[in-house]
Formats: sequence, structure tokens, C-alpha cells
Amino acid sequence: MIHGHGDDTYNFKTIRINFSSNVNPQGINPGLQEHLKSCINKLDAYPEPLAENLARRIEQQKNLVPGSVLITNGAVEAFYLLASLFQNKKSLIYTPSFSEYEDACKMYSHNIEFCSNSLFSEKDEKQFDIVWICNPNNPDGKIFDKEIIKEKIQRNPGTLFVLDEAYIEFLNKDISLENEAANFQNLVVVRSLTKRFSIPGLRLGYLVCTPQLISKLKEKLMPWRINTLALEAGLYCFSKEYTDKFNVAEILAESQRFQIEIAKIKGFEVVPSKTSFFLVKAPENADEIKKQLAEKYGILIRDASNFRGLSEFHFRLSTQSIDKNNELIKVLITWSF
Repeated sequence: MIHGHGDDTYNFKTIRINFSSNVNPQGINPGLQEHLKSCINKLDAYPEPLAENLARRIEQQKNLVPGSVLITNGAVEAFYLLASLFQNKKSLIYTPSFSEYEDACKMYSHNIEFCSNSLFSEKDEKQFDIVWICNPNNPDGKIFDKEIIKEKIQRNPGTLFVLDEAYIEFLNKDISLENEAANFQNLVVVRSLTKRFSIPGLRLGYLVCTPQLISKLKEKLMPWRINTLALEAGLYCFSKEYTDKFNVAEILAESQRFQIEIAKIKGFEVVPSKTSFFLVKAPENADEIKKQLAEKYGILIRDASNFRGLSEFHFRLSTQSIDKNNELIKVLITWSF
């Protein structure tokens, strides 16, 4: 779904406030910006073929099993790589969720079954070759219990579980299985650096699994997929030089306030979320609301109607600063529906 995602600022002339992209609202780190500027002179040489130094840096800093990390061109590349290993196999996707799981599976001719994420605890995955789980889930912010996921992994050794933890830093509780991924033969944890560090334009992520599975995935890789600036960003973010004021408690507190205020507006229903983004059901077509907000006010929201399982009235908001959030609230309150 190349043109189906949010943050399509390129479609509009003047976007002032972007609620459509789930990245850190506190913005890119100033030190990282300066570091990247200083690396421009490195663009006259090829980057490492497989970004090995960054992989080792992450393993060391996070105390992960040596050889268990593979750097990817954003988290999305990980999904397509994993889907390619299971061509013509059977996939289970919980919905609503990130559309790229489905797109990756279709590219490699998977037999796909969809299941509402409300049935997650009771669903039996034994018949599937691969199961896709986003935790916390995009777009509704749903959180799946860590112990239930582990139980499913242990109960179904013949099924590969792909656990997308792209938004894991935007929670006030630890539900990650990153440090346990290499202990299971049938688990892959996918992480994104673009959300926490606010660098989606650089396309940088990684996956964690057994070294044996890493070896299989490497056989499918093109060299030089990760560009020099992305590598330098990753190395800087996982260095002693990197410090910032990332305050998840502050972000989540504002998210809760934002949700409450939106829910007070007549006609708008909020799907409660414990992370930085949440779904809203509007009184009219979400696509039309998006267009009017963008064209009249320079405000961009995420039309969520193309998420499987959602309606034409759903849109998603990603919490921004108090002033920006209040501006959207004011516009919606005065809107004439």
C-alpha cells in the first residue's frame, strides 16, 4: 500500500501541524542533527554492506546475544524479508493493524487469515506458519499481555511469531520481548529507530532473533541497503554521546488529556489508548475531514479508513505539544457538521 499510509505531507502545500505520523513529538535530537551535518563528507564512500558495526553496537548496548541483530531499512523491510521466507505459506494477521503485514504477505503469495484483535487471547495459532502481532498495536494502541504472547510462542513451536515493537518506547510499562527473542527458535522482534528518535526520513530499524535465522535472512539481502547517514544516525543514537530529554511520562500524560478533550466534542468517539496515539470515530467521512483540515487549517490527520476492520469514519491522531493539540481541539469544537 505504497500511497496508503499517513504522513502524506507531500500531497499538501502547507502543513503546519502533523498529527498523522506516530513519531516522537519532542522532535529530532539537536546533537544528532549536528552529527549528521558533520557526516556529509562521508557520502563519497560506500557504506558497510550489511551495517555490521551498528548491529554489534546494539547487541553490546542492550546485552543481546551476539549475532542476533540484523539492521533493516526501516522496520518495514523486516516484514518483507520475513514474508519472503514463507512464500505460499499460511499467515495470521490480527486486525486492525499495520497494513504492511498484509501487503508483504500478498507479495509472497501467502494464504492470509484475518482475526479481530479482540479475540487475541483465545485464538489458536497452531495451523499457521507465521503470525503477525503489533505491540502496542497500530492504529488502536491496544496492548497485548507479554505473558500471553510468550505462552503462545511456547505452545506453537512450529509457528513463527513476528512481534512488531515499533512503538514500545511509548509506554509506561515494560512489555518488550527483545531481550528474550534469541531464546526462542520461533520469535522475531522487530524494532524501529524512526519513532523514538524522530528520524522516519532516514529509514532505520532492526530485528532480533536467533543467529540461525539471521543467517537465512542475510542470504536474501542486497548490499548497501542502509545509507551512510542512516548508519551514522544509528551509531550516534547508541553511543555515549547521545543524550536527550525524551520524557515518555510527559508524552503519555498529554495523550490522556488530549483523548479526554477530543471525546468531549459532540459526535466524536475516542478509542481509549495508553500510548501516544489513538483512534477517533468521527460524525462524518474521515477522508473529507482530513482534506478540510489540511486545506483550511494546515493540519494533517491520519485517515484510518483503509485499516482493515475500521470504518470510513475512523481517523488516528498522534499526540503533539499541548499548544498544537489545543489548536486541533478548538478547530473541531467550532467545526460545522
